[in-house]
Amino acid sequence: MATSTGTAEESDLIHRLKNYICIICGFCELLIAESAEDDPRRADLAEIQKAAQAAMAMMPDVADRMR
Repeated sequence: MATSTGTAEESDLIHRLKNYICIICGFCELLIAESAEDDPRRADLAEIQKAAQAAMAMMPDVADRMR
């Protein structure tokens, strides 16, 4: 029984992490779209977005390791 509770808690954790990462990606996309091409912050936003996308791509591996 403890295993199923652990699995549910792990699934919830992964779900919440993915939600937070999606929020980061979404805000980066929005800010990039609203910024001028020559805005020096665009490069920083692109790096944040790239890191968030990489973190999202790792989520299946994280979920597998938690099981």
